[in-house]
Amino acid sequence: MKSLRLFLSILFVMSLTTACDDGDKKTTKTEICNDNIDNDGDGRVDCFDSNCAADPACATNNANNTNNTNNTNNVNNPETNCVDGIDNDGDGQTDCNDSDCAANAACQTSSCTMDSIFFDSPQTCAAGFICGINQTMQPECLPEAAFAGGTFYGACGGNGECPKGSGCFDMEGGTCLPYCSDAHTTCPTGGACVYGVQGNDALFLCGPTDDCNVIDGSGCETAGEGCYLAGDDGSGLCVTAGTGATGSTCSSMNQCLPGHLCANAGQGNQCIKLCAGNEDCTTGTCQSIGQNGLPAGIGVCL
Repeated sequence: MKSLRLFLSILFVMSLTTACDDGDKKTTKTEICNDNIDNDGDGRVDCFDSNCAADPACATNNANNTNNTNNTNNVNNPETNCVDGIDNDGDGQTDCNDSDCAANAACQTSSCTMDSIFFDSPQTCAAGFICGINQTMQPECLPEAAFAGGTFYGACGGNGECPKGSGCFDMEGGTCLPYCSDAHTTCPTGGACVYGVQGNDALFLCGPTDDCNVIDGSGCETAGEGCYLAGDDGSGLCVTAGTGATGSTCSSMNQCLPGHLCANAGQGNQCIKLCAGNEDCTTGTCQSIGQNGLPAGIGVCL
């Protein structure tokens, strides 16, 4: 019997190199023309971006201008540095993503897959890069700067930065939520793999847990919320309480009354009462099934 996550869809809202999505409309960051970063995420950096055509930093006679949009001689040059996080030749492809770098030694050891995106995954990208999730929700070696701010379960950095293994999502105005999956359920301390990602069936998110009672569903401070089993350690999560009684069909735990689990005990997904002993059961007996997915000390009334 396998418990089901609280599938509360959460949108991926920002990263250092992508536009910010607030769930209702998309806003675009303004290109800064002299910081070597693709601020607006259109694949053009600094003076290669047409938004910088009139910027003084991109004047033809500016000594600092090495990427002038009017200097067409630069556009056809090959990528000159494959590990600097800059689109040197202005073709929209940076470093090891540029075919010019295919034979570069730094790009031969880069590897970024869904198995390498987690907070405790070994480093697999070239120096200066970290395996993360890009704006299309795919694994990619991204510049270290994209991970230089924010805290797990806390606010994102000023440009949407989050620590390795997490992304900035639209919870409470922008929160760094660590990634997890069916094969990787481990979360940084203080969280559990409980959330789904809108439009992605393979990637999940760790959310912060609450100090509440998963057996009787009590201990939540906000009216209308109940406590549900979230972590492998028996930790709980306070979310809007469901109304499904024992035996009701369900697809997520918070469709059930607090203190219940949504799981398949042989008759399809149903709301099943959690227990620590027989006194917690109104029907059946408390059966400890820790070996089948429930934390030690927690059983179900069957």
